[in-house]
Amino acid sequence: MDSNTKLLRLEEVAYRLGISYTAVRELVLHSNAMKHFKVGSRGVRIRETDLENYIAKLEQGKEKAAESQEDTREVYEGRGILSKEEGK
Repeated sequence: MDSNTKLLRLEEVAYRLGISYTAVRELVLHSNAMKHFKVGSRGVRIRETDLENYIAKLEQGKEKAAESQEDTREVYEGRGILSKEEGK
């Protein structure tokens, strides 16, 4: 690990993501959504770069979901199932 790497506490991660401490704890410890390090017997830290990578993945997922929704809307409009006004 680089000596300039900043390690964040779960409280800091929760603040940056705009979610609760409990939600971050669930993401990190139970679903392994982010890489983390155990510090001592109870402490958990996340590298700032790992948090940034997690956020980037979330943003990519939102973009893909929006593209998929647009594609689906076009298919429905083409089949006459959905009018252009309903698709907006």
